Amino acid sequence: MPHLANGKYVSQADAIRQWWPAAREVLIDTAHEYGAWITEDDLGAQVQQRTGISTNQPAPEWIGRVLGSVAADAEQRGEPRLASLCVTAERRVGDSHPGASGLLDARAREQRAAEDRLECYRAFGAELPADGGTPSVLAPVLSRPARPSRSAQPSRSRAAAAAPTPPPAVMRETTCPNCFMVVPVAATCRDCGEPLAA
Repeated sequence: MPHLANGKYVSQADAIRQWWPAAREVLIDTAHEYGAWITEDDLGAQVQQRTGISTNQPAPEWIGRVLGSVAADAEQRGEPRLASLCVTAERRVGDSHPGASGLLDARAREQRAAEDRLECYRAFGAELPADGGTPSVLAPVLSRPARPSRSAQPSRSRAAAAAPTPPPAVMRETTCPNCFMVVPVAATCRDCGEPLAA
């Protein structure tokens, strides 16, 4: 249950009413830098620090309600979806993420969030690249191969004769701590040339 620094408990609804304006401020600060984003845990920590209202619940359990209020406020103001700047630890937007409603396909949801983040950078004064910037999906969703039905499975003799298909190569990526661009894992960032953390 949320509580103040003096130990006095507050209701979840009262905490949300205090947390969401603080979350909006943090997300606007994040939008000032092209390519920047913040995790649910980091946003939750900053919101609690700014408001003085803490909880022992993990941020992913309550941050969705905070982001919902931020999203509703942004929509009333005619602003882009600030909530798209907040991602899970896996760098994806959650299923219950504002703006994802009606998008059952995870790829479509991530693409929408990438487009929304770009709109946020443009709207809140980030210094954009010369080309105006492009939507960047932070963690691409890999498609799962369809499972064949039992009747569609080949017989043992045909299966043995078929050569196994090698798995597709997967490029490992990391986020540069200097320019916040998602780049291939290497000794230095290909965008800014700074060393990448091991």
